[in-house]
Amino acid sequence: MAANRRIDNEAARVRWVTVYDQRRIQVRLSKKAKATKTSPKKGKGSQRATISSSSPLGSMALHLLAQWKQSGRSGIVFLAESENRAERLGSVIHALDPACEVLVFPRLNTLPFDQLEPSHELAGRRASVLRRLAKSRKPLFLVSTAEAVMERLPPPASLSRLSVSLKVGGAFSERDLRGRLEELGYDLEDEPDYPGGALFHGQTFEIFPAGALGPFRIEHSGRAISRIVAFDPKEHDIIFETSELLVDPMSERLAFAGKRGKRATLFDYCGRAKWIADAGVPLHVDGWLSTIEEAAPRAEREREYIGRRDWKQLSRGMKVLPRTASFQPIPEFSKLTSSRKALRAFVEETRRAGSRLILVAAQEDDLRVMERMGGVKAQRCENWDEAVRGRSGEAALLADLDAGFVVPGKKSLVVVTASDVLGSRAHHPQPMARAWSAAFDHADVPEQGTVVVHLQRGLAVLDGLQTVNTGGGALREMIRLVFAGDNAVLVPPPDLALMWPYATEPGKLALDKADGSSWWARRTEAEREIQIAGKVLAKHISQRRRRRADKLVPPGSAYEKFVARFPYFTTVDQAKAIRDVLEDLASGHPMDRVICGDVGFGKTEVALRAAAAVVLSGKQVAIAVPTTVLARQHVATFQKRFAPFDIEVGNLSRATSGAELRATREGLRSGRIKVVVGTQALGGKDVKFDDLGLVIIDEEQHFGAAEKARLSSLAKNVHVLMMSATPIPRTLAAGLAGFRDLSVIASPPVHRLPVATRIAPLSDAAIASALLREQRRHGQSFLICPRIQDLDPMLARVQAVAGDLRIVCLHGRLAADEIDDRMMSFVEGRADVLLATNIVESGLDIPRANTIVVCWPEKFGLAQLHQLRGRVGRSGIRAFAHLLTETNSGQSEKRLAVLEEFSRPGAGFAISERDLDLRGAGDLFSEQQSGHVQVFGPVLYSHLLKMASEKVDEERAAVWVPDLNLPVADMLPETYVHSEPVRLELYARAARCSSEDDLVDLEEETSRRFGPLPKVARDFFAAAKLRLECKRRGIIRLDVGLGAVAATFLPGRLRKSRGKSLQRDGDRVVYHSQMRDAPFERVEELFEVLDEG
Repeated sequence: MAANRRIDNEAARVRWVTVYDQRRIQVRLSKKAKATKTSPKKGKGSQRATISSSSPLGSMALHLLAQWKQSGRSGIVFLAESENRAERLGSVIHALDPACEVLVFPRLNTLPFDQLEPSHELAGRRASVLRRLAKSRKPLFLVSTAEAVMERLPPPASLSRLSVSLKVGGAFSERDLRGRLEELGYDLEDEPDYPGGALFHGQTFEIFPAGALGPFRIEHSGRAISRIVAFDPKEHDIIFETSELLVDPMSERLAFAGKRGKRATLFDYCGRAKWIADAGVPLHVDGWLSTIEEAAPRAEREREYIGRRDWKQLSRGMKVLPRTASFQPIPEFSKLTSSRKALRAFVEETRRAGSRLILVAAQEDDLRVMERMGGVKAQRCENWDEAVRGRSGEAALLADLDAGFVVPGKKSLVVVTASDVLGSRAHHPQPMARAWSAAFDHADVPEQGTVVVHLQRGLAVLDGLQTVNTGGGALREMIRLVFAGDNAVLVPPPDLALMWPYATEPGKLALDKADGSSWWARRTEAEREIQIAGKVLAKHISQRRRRRADKLVPPGSAYEKFVARFPYFTTVDQAKAIRDVLEDLASGHPMDRVICGDVGFGKTEVALRAAAAVVLSGKQVAIAVPTTVLARQHVATFQKRFAPFDIEVGNLSRATSGAELRATREGLRSGRIKVVVGTQALGGKDVKFDDLGLVIIDEEQHFGAAEKARLSSLAKNVHVLMMSATPIPRTLAAGLAGFRDLSVIASPPVHRLPVATRIAPLSDAAIASALLREQRRHGQSFLICPRIQDLDPMLARVQAVAGDLRIVCLHGRLAADEIDDRMMSFVEGRADVLLATNIVESGLDIPRANTIVVCWPEKFGLAQLHQLRGRVGRSGIRAFAHLLTETNSGQSEKRLAVLEEFSRPGAGFAISERDLDLRGAGDLFSEQQSGHVQVFGPVLYSHLLKMASEKVDEERAAVWVPDLNLPVADMLPETYVHSEPVRLELYARAARCSSEDDLVDLEEETSRRFGPLPKVARDFFAAAKLRLECKRRGIIRLDVGLGAVAATFLPGRLRKSRGKSLQRDGDRVVYHSQMRDAPFERVEELFEVLDEG
């Protein structure tokens, strides 16, 4: 079924680089070639390559596909060494044979018996896979891991009964469906942008089912389902349509019939399937069984997990692959000096040997580039079998393989991938890398319950929507604003064009009076200053565009060799940020760019590639970091990546000895040292560069404006790159206003899981429980206190309740060498817990650390807490952040709850935006401006500043809204769009539309989301289009009565007209019309008469 198109195969694609001899660019494939270590011996009929756990992923996938086809009705199960490998294999197998329904069964991301909920996404995927296994009549093809196999499961029969089937033409009852979905673990009040979310509207409802790659929309008449579509949750475009959707439970545990209910294993679901395992699986099994045995008594663990005896019996006959075997690799052409020439020589050699060349890439664009470079025209194929069957010429296949390989035989098959030819330029789609943060989607749309600034009335609280009777039985929905003294005013939804989020917390500032008298004096003065600031901004942008800088374009082969040392595929946003930076460097103008990327989203790799591009172009790079600890880690990272290029990396920080400091300064002056990492010492007068090309400021939120200005002026017209997960409000506002270029990395790496955030009372038991739990899964923990004097008492408390933990303390007053030694002991695994102040906040990357406990979190800022939380959860394992507080303050609890609200990957943007709203943008150009940011709020301030800098006239700026008095219900009915926040968002977006095309797009999106527009909704969009036309004509008020239409114009905007049916009174005209029931047509008549010149 279409609804089930591989929704289980959310594959991570991680680069697997084959070892190869760089000097070799030809592979001898002739039948007479002698057998070598990379050319297996030829047996009777055909050659067979030995498959091992180190074989290229494509070769392994073909082997497993062959085993599956030979298995008859039994099918096969493959146990991979890791979750990442299982996901990658599932994706590659599906690409090679789309007709094969390969399923990937993940392990839960919790420890045995830790009483914590696994992620919704993983639990739902597991339930979906188990249901498919239980109901499938085809030979199964399952990929999993040893850890997943160990868990006991509900019996197949009990699980298969839980799913809900939705069919086009089938009966629909919202009440019954709501009940069923709640039983299956779905959140019916959550936007369906994450698995488990569901939202009911009037004639539609949206759901993100367990195991699916994205949400579905079900359209209905109230009694029957009329349509089921998969859609893009951002653009609301339809991806595909299906006739049936199976909605699985969000966890297989819902199928357990109590604690004493019958249990099954994965072996029960797989029948007589043939089992194959990676070489490392037996070791993984032993380690996981030991973890289970340490966690609970025997009786309890035997109820929940397979024991050693069970495993030994169940795994009989399982084939374990060898660790290594020889294979014939494909040259990595991207690293060769003349990749095009090498590829063409390789193609000719392949043809002479009588072999068939198969080009493989994830995107058609990459295939075309490979064809041009190789001088071939390859026939497009739908799957592997079709590519093999071709009789002559080259074949091309769309699949995301990691590396090329050779399939020996009478006519050898030579597979060359985009990674081999294009290196870092190859595209690698990542279906699970979603951008969870909506902070930049509709940042200017005010929300219910927040403080807003109304351009004509001032500061108020947006209290919500209220339906009123406008007379004659016509209903209209109004916006209720609460001003000072709890005075409420109702304004029409189009006034949302005049409203902007101020977003400080209600009660923290004085609201304006309802009549606007307290507002206008402040607004007039601030607007005058904004016009001056706008001219400064326009001048700055103009000067920046006129400044010249060296065009830095690195040699392609050297740059590709550098990129190849990054062991992962870049995410979509990460790749775009890299392209932005490389284009800036090659533009001939100084770069001034901010990279906003959440913690762990890959900003460091952007910095590394920028540095490589500059260094390989012959210039120097300076990287400024806020702490010596982060400087030490960056030095190690840069040294490791630049090691093969004989590029020296220096260190200028408090941790550097005197002799080393002198040598580093001398090396920078002479040009011997190309890369230097340092703290504020980089800006010292005694630091001179031979030829500085790029300054990178990491964790820019820790640097003051003066420090950043000094670092940015280390050389004339130097390129500047700033990076932060939670940029300070000034930096974010500067990016949004156009003062700096902005690149956003919003898509998390594949398998980056939300950090489970818990707020609880501070106690010794809570601390010990969190730390010991992490120790049980062989991980490490951070224990954070706000002050240095808190560390010794905390150490004593922990040692009293958990004496077995190895603890190392760290704070900023230690000697530099001592900080390094203690930090490295933790990094190298010689300690279980790092007890520290927030010195660890910035940039540290310790994959084994997956728990952080923050004591007294109310003493930290939101951005600080988010940065601290970002120190964990970088290895694809579920991480935990425990915020343990002693305060009973409701305000503190509300602040900390923001971290729970923003716990998904990408939350740094939302937190930065909240911080921007709470603190203001501060001083972009002059000291006088910060007060005016407070007048308007940072979002509106950035908007007005940008318009002023672009010299946007007042008519284009939405500072007034035509007042329409129409005999229609100008609203979206609640029966059509149930959710009040969603209606409010649609009203705001419609009010913000600046063209009829924008309104048409929004109208079509609304129709797709909520079903065909009822008449009232059609009238709403017609009125919105009419409002745009009135504004274009300068009509500030339009009245449509029973027998006439009246229009009032801005002074000087009413032109003379020959229309004799018009009555004119100053800036007001009246047009008498006989049509009584067609208000929009009557207005159209008025416009035609006005246009009669």
